[in-house]
Amino acid sequence: MNRALEKLISLHDLDVMISDLANKDISKQEKKLGLSPDTAAKQLQKMRDELASTIDRKHRNLYDQLAGHYGNAVVPVVNQLCSGCFTQLPTAFFASPDRNDQVETCPSCGRFIYWCD
Repeated sequence: MNRALEKLISLHDLDVMISDLANKDISKQEKKLGLSPDTAAKQLQKMRDELASTIDRKHRNLYDQLAGHYGNAVVPVVNQLCSGCFTQLPTAFFASPDRNDQVETCPSCGRFIYWCD
């Protein structure tokens, strides 16, 4: 898998974890376990900032736009459908054996897409 694509997926995962910690129910569960959601959120934000600084500016800007618009900027392709907008992808997208070796976006919604074969 392309390193830039891996970084975008990791950035998305960190954003989901940060968002989860902001959820009051999850925060209560963390506290019951003796964990500090505030400390965890700060650590995750620091990791996110460090990772974001290593991503190409063009991809990072598009990621931020997509995340702001859709909430999830990186989605898997499942059964030849973008799992963000559920649009059937053109054959050229999934026919290539090296499809995860480059950063691709859905032609319909614009989200970053990846295949989990």
